[in-house]
Order: sequence, then C-alpha cells, then structure tokens
Amino acid sequence: MSIPVIICDDSSFARKQVMRALPSGWDVDLTFCENGREAVAAIEAGKGDILLLDLTMPVMDGFEVLKYIRENDLPTLPIVISGDIQPESHKQVMALGAVAFIKKPVDAAELTRVLDQFGVLGILTENRLPANVQVTFNEWVQEITNVAMGRAADLLVRVINEKVELTIPHVSLMEHGELEMTLNATAHGDSFSCITQGFIGGGISGENLLLFHDTDIRHVAKLLNFDLDHLEAATEMELYMDIANVLVGAFLKGFAEQLDVCFSQGHPRITIHNQDSAMILANRRGHEQILTIEVNYVIGDNQIRCNQLVLITPESIDALKMRSGEEVI
Repeated sequence: MSIPVIICDDSSFARKQVMRALPSGWDVDLTFCENGREAVAAIEAGKGDILLLDLTMPVMDGFEVLKYIRENDLPTLPIVISGDIQPESHKQVMALGAVAFIKKPVDAAELTRVLDQFGVLGILTENRLPANVQVTFNEWVQEITNVAMGRAADLLVRVINEKVELTIPHVSLMEHGELEMTLNATAHGDSFSCITQGFIGGGISGENLLLFHDTDIRHVAKLLNFDLDHLEAATEMELYMDIANVLVGAFLKGFAEQLDVCFSQGHPRITIHNQDSAMILANRRGHEQILTIEVNYVIGDNQIRCNQLVLITPESIDALKMRSGEEVI
C-alpha cells in the first residue's frame, strides 16, 4: 500500500530535488504543496502521513505549519528540509514537533537514513515517482539563492549571537529602466549606506549591493560588541564592512558552490547617501536584461534591516543556464 507523502516548498526546483532524493523503489503517493496552507489542507484530507516541509514560504510558513499541526494534533510525521540553518531555527522547529531537520540542498542518503530511522520505508519496490516536474530558470536561481542566503545568515548569527530573519528571495530579469526603478525603490528612507562588491568566475560576473536603511550605528556596534564610547565616522564604515564581509562572503561562496564555480571578489566600496542621492548604475543598453536577485535580512532584536541586490550581467546568463541542467526551462 502506498504511503501518502507531502512535499511542501514554494520552489518547484526544491520540490523536484526532494522528490529525486526519495529512496528508489519507495512506494509513495506524492502530493506537492506550494505553501503551508495547502499542506495543512492536504494533511487534513489524509494525504500526508509524512510531511517534508520547507520553512520560508508565502501565505503560511513552515513554523506556522508545525504550530498548527501540534495544536490540532494532526496525524503526520513532519521532517523539515530548509536552507535556514541557523541554530535558533533548528531549535525552534524541533520544539514545535519536527522529528528531524535536514539542510538544503537535500542529501538523499541523509533523507533515507531519517526515514529508515522512523520505520516508514517498508519493503522497497518499483519506483512510482512522477516522471517530470518542470522548473523555470528563475525558479532554479531562486532556490540556489535561498540556500546561499541561509548559509550567509547562519554565519552572521555565529558572529553576533542574534537571530537573522529571512524572507523569500525574489529573482527577475530586468531591463535598465526597470532596474533603475528597483534600485530607487530599494534605496528608500532618509539615509542609507551602500556597500558594493564585484565578483567573477566560471563565465559569470556581477555586482553585489548591500544596503543598510536608516540604521542607528549604535545598534550595529552593540551587535558586534564594539565600545559605544568610541564611535567615529571611520569606525562606522568598519562596522558596516564587518557585517557585509560576513553576509556577502558567505552568500557568494554558497551560491558559487552550487554552480560548481569559484568566484573572485573585488574590493568592497562603501558610500553613505541621503534620499536625494543617485545610485550608480552599470553602463548598459536599454533592452539588455540583467538578472536581479533581491534578498532581505532583519538582524537582531533591534530590527536592523538590510537589502541585498545581486546584479548578474546579461553576458553571464547563458553560462548560468548551462549549469542549471537540461530540465530547467
């Protein structure tokens, strides 16, 4: 008899990865869900004896799903598979009733070990998994961004000992005018500090922008255990650089590893603007499409907010697509 299994993730690429990581020959009846609300409804309909659950999702995230399952005593075995690998997130999901936590990208051997540990594999027979799940290029980029973002947040947490709140990354192909509007919208507020850093490797090049909005530098200093009585302009730049070096370095490393390339990074530059200042844009022709990745972080209890924009040149898109696999459309 087939075991009803739910794979819940807002990324079609991640759902496909998890599906392919299932033990070969495991007799399952799969249901795919794009958010927690769909997953809860599927469990209540008897379609999820086992739930393979992402955390960062729209509508209803994984934390909310686990809380709902516990409060309503739903009959499912929840296993979290997430790119948010912060120790606090791990601790929280286990406290909410998850039976295991597996980091993205999912490792097939680890998933099999966890399933076997709970005695749900039974006798492996002919594999009945769906033959094809289509994934778009943007969805693929979003998922590897999600993993890289989780690694960056995890490293920062280990430096500042404060939780970093993550949101769903946004990926789009933009022409020059659209990108300019996005940058202007991102650079909102009375003041912001922007750190830019170029990167190149494996035929892929681009620039990373990290923007801190209306941030009280004393909050940043406190997170980094800096003496608040000795804050000067030069020191402020160093504090921003310290956070940027952790976030950007870990993000680009995680992003590159999933592409099987190595990025060389340029020297970071910092500028402090008011809201009337203009962003420096690449000298691009109007109809060229720039791959734009938007990531948001909320750092610590003081709610330090920063936006990360990763801009990848039009010339790099073909090199990226070559690394995405034949099944990405």
